[in-house]
Amino acid sequence: MARHDNDGYGVALMIVGVTLLAHCVYYGGYGFLRSIGWTSHWLDLVVALIRQAGLIVPLLHEKALALLLFCMGVFLRGSVGTPTVSLATSCALFFGGLVIYLIGTVTPLQFVLATVLGFSLAVLGAHCLWRHTGLGGLPADPMNDTFKQCGHRIRNAYSINIRTRYQHKGRFHRGWINVVNPFRGTLILGTPGSGKSYSVYGPFIEQMIAKGYSMFVYDYKYPDLTKMVYNELVDHLGSYKVKPKFYTIDFAHPDFSNRCNPMAARYINDPADSAEVAEVIMLNISPGKEQKNDFFDMSAKVYLDCLIWFLRKWKDGRYCTFPHLVEMTARDYRDVLNIMFKIPELEVKIAPFLNALSGGAQDQLQGQIASATIPLAKFASPELYWVLSGDDFSLDINNPSEPKIVCVGNDPKRQAIYGTTLALYTSRLCKTVNEKGKLHSGVLLDELPTIFVKGLDNLIATARSNKVAVVLGAQDKSQLVRDYGQKESDVIFNTVGNIFSGQVNGKTAQDLSRSFGKEFRDRRSQSYGQDARSETLSRQLEDRLPVSMIETLTQGVFCGKTQDDNGRRNDYKFFCGEIQRPKKKKSNDHWSKRPPVRVFEGDMKEEIQENFTRIKLEVEEIIHMAAEEYGIILEADKPKPLPKPSQG
Repeated sequence: MARHDNDGYGVALMIVGVTLLAHCVYYGGYGFLRSIGWTSHWLDLVVALIRQAGLIVPLLHEKALALLLFCMGVFLRGSVGTPTVSLATSCALFFGGLVIYLIGTVTPLQFVLATVLGFSLAVLGAHCLWRHTGLGGLPADPMNDTFKQCGHRIRNAYSINIRTRYQHKGRFHRGWINVVNPFRGTLILGTPGSGKSYSVYGPFIEQMIAKGYSMFVYDYKYPDLTKMVYNELVDHLGSYKVKPKFYTIDFAHPDFSNRCNPMAARYINDPADSAEVAEVIMLNISPGKEQKNDFFDMSAKVYLDCLIWFLRKWKDGRYCTFPHLVEMTARDYRDVLNIMFKIPELEVKIAPFLNALSGGAQDQLQGQIASATIPLAKFASPELYWVLSGDDFSLDINNPSEPKIVCVGNDPKRQAIYGTTLALYTSRLCKTVNEKGKLHSGVLLDELPTIFVKGLDNLIATARSNKVAVVLGAQDKSQLVRDYGQKESDVIFNTVGNIFSGQVNGKTAQDLSRSFGKEFRDRRSQSYGQDARSETLSRQLEDRLPVSMIETLTQGVFCGKTQDDNGRRNDYKFFCGEIQRPKKKKSNDHWSKRPPVRVFEGDMKEEIQENFTRIKLEVEEIIHMAAEEYGIILEADKPKPLPKPSQG
């Protein structure tokens, strides 16, 4: 499909051209127009003032300028489609009309007729010639013909409206994708290169910030989406009643990253909360996020659950962080189990481990605990510890008195490391934002299958009443099935109300085509015999959007469906067309001018390494203080058995 970014300029040129033409006709054919009563005193006065000011060139030059401007406007708007007449006829229309238009005339009546007729023929000929050149855009393709779509914008305080261009019955039309209620959930699909970031995420980010949304953005290819968010926020700070604060989580660049603790004590108020955090960690660190819940997986979750709750209870949760949890798993499990057994809430959970230890099943117990400790060992990184051990901000992004824009960044090269910690942020936020009385907010998760978010299906199902707009992205539904399991991926796919899909293949394309349904379409068939030719016109029930079309969509072309509200009805919920984004009037890159979040007093690496060492020492101190408090002798302090004497 051809681009139509210059529509506004084209219309403006056409209006100027018609205005000049009207002046020419009025001035040159004044005698005839006056005889039939088509003149006005006010128009006479305006024309006189214009000519006295010297703003009008000679009449012949003005006519030529009017035709030139109008034709330029037609070309800028894009005269697309299949040529309706031959090239010779197009040339005859254009040059014949040009001669009639510029020919000298005697009477005012002749002037009016020659000007109007010549102008019309010349414009029609130019329009046909432009189609023959092929420069006005791709001609209408019967294979890409779609259906009638919404042609007007349906707006409200929260809506997302995206302009499109689509083909229907051999002609191109202007359309609108009206996401009237973004709180019903949005799913964005498309293979790599289909244009998801520019064509869909871009308008969502721009309009959400322009309408005062608080936001959480999971940016898989950091900082692509984060740049968009930051630049739009700088340009639209005035759209917020309370100016939001901008935060980023960037493990690779600690000086440009804020610090946040997703396991802070304020988030863990019950053993059920610690169990949920443990489950999120295990679902993300194990290969394949659809867990089978076998014996070792369940044991690892329980062990982490107990560790988290112990850290939450010790010193009022001062050390309840992910880095402290990682270091706790590296300590002697016998000491840790004996200490946690003294916590009343953990007695039942720890008892099976101690029974196995006292019953001589030490090898099996080590295997159970190793299922948690070995995968967590890869998170022992000074940069990760630095970001995750601080607490610069809380995750209540939609707090009306303190709104926030939070962007967390992943890296495809370190997905296995960063994904788990970012899943902790995302899972915690899904529970924090889904509360009544908060500011309307947007949760944008790009490349959703790269993290496992606990409770995502519940957020989509219940967030509408709390004004939380969930926007999920994936390359294909099969990715969701692989990483979330068939049941949960089906729930996500069937719960969202708005779907955008670029080019997808296989079963995903089949499911989308089926959801579009069928419609009756006119089909013309011709048959030729030796002596006669016959033509048949019929109506056939066909797929509204065939699988073959979905599998071959061009970059920037999206299909899908939207939902409406009782107050804003939309009779055209399906769409398929090229998304048209207006050009930016200014392209300031505020991101490149962003100052560091934190200025380190000394060497940054040394300070981060000191924090890393401090956490290790704190965990050692916790073990010794807890052992002393509960009267437990640590394994390292127990007397070693004397060696047996050697036989003479």
